[in-house]
Amino acid sequence: MNKEVISDVQGICLVILFISGSTLALPTAPAAGSDLWIAILLAIIIAIPLYLAYSRLLSLYPGNDLFDILEKIFGKVFGKLLGLVFTCFAFHLGVMVLREQGDYLITLSLPETPIMIPMLIVIFLCVFAVKEGIETLGRWAKLFVIFNAPIPTITILLLIPQMDFNNIQPILFDGIRPLMEGTLQALIFPFGDVVIFLMVFFALKTKKSSYNALIKGLLLGGIMIAGVSLAEVLVLGKDLYAMNLYPNHTVAAKVSIGETLHRLEVISIIATLTSIFLKISICLLAACNGVAKIFGFDDYRFIVIPVALLMCNVSYFIYGTIEEKSIWVNDFTVYYFLPIQIILPILILIAGEINTRRINRIDNGKA
Repeated sequence: MNKEVISDVQGICLVILFISGSTLALPTAPAAGSDLWIAILLAIIIAIPLYLAYSRLLSLYPGNDLFDILEKIFGKVFGKLLGLVFTCFAFHLGVMVLREQGDYLITLSLPETPIMIPMLIVIFLCVFAVKEGIETLGRWAKLFVIFNAPIPTITILLLIPQMDFNNIQPILFDGIRPLMEGTLQALIFPFGDVVIFLMVFFALKTKKSSYNALIKGLLLGGIMIAGVSLAEVLVLGKDLYAMNLYPNHTVAAKVSIGETLHRLEVISIIATLTSIFLKISICLLAACNGVAKIFGFDDYRFIVIPVALLMCNVSYFIYGTIEEKSIWVNDFTVYYFLPIQIILPILILIAGEINTRRINRIDNGKA
């Protein structure tokens, strides 16, 4: 498994798609209202030192993933317990994104189809990809970025005639509190989700590759999200934006140039689904890798199918309705995600720094 190697470019593409994933389909930082684009930019700035901390942790233990690092720092028992926490997080995030994919497709394109059908199709595609490994996912990500990246730019350019800058004026009309709430929302979803890469980035080329992949992926993916969200608010206005389950689809449907170019939302759906596919695959890979490391298996591949089927089943039962899902995501994810995405990684990094310096002192003393 550890013989796999992904290039820096593939790592960047994986992070871009993982960040954009379901984010481009859903409202981002909705609490900030018309200032959501500022909230997203602030979240990017705050995420930079967080990603530097992630990268530093990986560079301290090159060739190891988070589960290996935890055992090296805290020992087998406590290290495996912490690993179980991150494994459950990866599994739950995969469950949420898979359900989002099902809701997205059923709501927009296949209203008469049972939601389990599209979820099963996607999860089996993810099984195939995960069994091939992180290197194959990196190649797919590179290909998908070539297709996906131009679409938001083209959509924004075509929507310029329909944009109304009065929709974002005056800035900070509702005060600073909504902006801070929106910034926290964007920091947790989608930028904080990148903690998953600590569990799968065991195949990077060099010690510095994690810095390139995470920081450049953050900047490129984050700017794309900020640009798309700003365009959506300029076209729809903050009230209609907040009311829409999938504002990206709504604004893409407004693109029309004579009789030659319309129905651009179909391309938007395809681009969104490919990104979601990559995000679910990364979550599934992280969860399977965590289970393998916790129970001491040599490889994660033989448990991919049972974990994927369990993920699909939980996705079906996790929410009753889309409204119930929205309430849970908006009201409770902060308290659940924040410790795992930010607090625990920083504490682990501090412990890792102390452990590394102690080992270096011992080695220097022996020398």
